[in-house]
Amino acid sequence: MLTFDTIRDLERVEKQNKRLQKVPVDITVQLNDYLKRKEGGEKTSADLTEMENIKSTIKRFFELREGKILSSALDTVRTGLPPEHMTKEEEAIFYRLVAALKEGREKFFADLNKKGEEKPLYRVKKTIPSFIGPDMKKYTLVENSVVEVPPPLNELLLKEGVVEPAK
Repeated sequence: MLTFDTIRDLERVEKQNKRLQKVPVDITVQLNDYLKRKEGGEKTSADLTEMENIKSTIKRFFELREGKILSSALDTVRTGLPPEHMTKEEEAIFYRLVAALKEGREKFFADLNKKGEEKPLYRVKKTIPSFIGPDMKKYTLVENSVVEVPPPLNELLLKEGVVEPAK
């Protein structure tokens, strides 16, 4: 059974350590039960102040863990090592974060590698009217200009003698 001192200790220990601290598996249920016990009955001014303090402490405790989970997700994406001492709810959030971060990271580096590839350039041998290519982009080919042309359009233009590889 939780008490305010226990909740305060959980928050204090969480704040003092860089890693997630072990908490009871049913911490959410216990916190809910504690709040229900405290909210029952008549309220004096002192009771209302105590409830504000309790809720504030629970919120700080949650936000500390939340920050550590975010940081751990980033570390896990980089190292592959997941943290310990997460509740089931935290694990679900954690693995969704890790998946989203991994996807973003993979996309970033894939795009980075694509951009680094050298694309062949072609010199236009004769001017032709503007047209829309298979990639739905507008192409304007003017004689003696140097342009990038993606496949398979480059193959067609080479075959028709409109362009030649630039040197």
